[in-house]
Amino acid sequence: MMKTYEAHYVASAKIGRDGLIDASEWEKANVETRFSFPWEDRAAPRTEFRALFDERALYFAFRVEDDDVVLVKDFRRKDDVAYEDRVELFFALDEKLAEYFCLEMDPLGRVLDYRAAHYRKFDFSWTFPGLKVAGRQTGDGYAVDGMIPLASLKSLGFPSPGPACSIQFGIYRAEFRHGEKAAVEGWISWVDPRTKEPDFHVPESFGRLKMIR
Repeated sequence: MMKTYEAHYVASAKIGRDGLIDASEWEKANVETRFSFPWEDRAAPRTEFRALFDERALYFAFRVEDDDVVLVKDFRRKDDVAYEDRVELFFALDEKLAEYFCLEMDPLGRVLDYRAAHYRKFDFSWTFPGLKVAGRQTGDGYAVDGMIPLASLKSLGFPSPGPACSIQFGIYRAEFRHGEKAAVEGWISWVDPRTKEPDFHVPESFGRLKMIR
């Protein structure tokens, strides 16, 4: 059975000056913690994902345990995020991934956003309209919060919140560690795609996001 995350509706959500939802609202959200290393025989460090929506936007939050945060020191462009610890969200318009949209967000809130098509056809010149993201390191890892306007999702072809709102949706995490010469890569996923090699860019790695008022 396909995994589903249901984002709860909040009326008149408290919004901070940064445009993101107030931390006090997150107690109203479902907490998703079922993440694993599909390609490794070890337990994954804790990852928490939450989402809420109101009349204006979809809000999301990650809380990540990480005792060895990897960041690019000389960060110059958005694809440097690919060499860092990060959390990721993918939104697909159909089950075959004919067109989907990706957000990869590092612990400081820097974003690698791009449009994609199966298989691994990436357009890095694309930017997610209206997206706001903030990140910070914490005592035991990092936190990432974000906001996507519902109008932006609609402009991309996604359904408006309601009984019929069911979006192909992936939640992921790149868990890197410092090595002697280069970062040691690990790949965490909400859904186990059951591929031989690590790969998030396949239909089998997606679940569903529901936004029902």
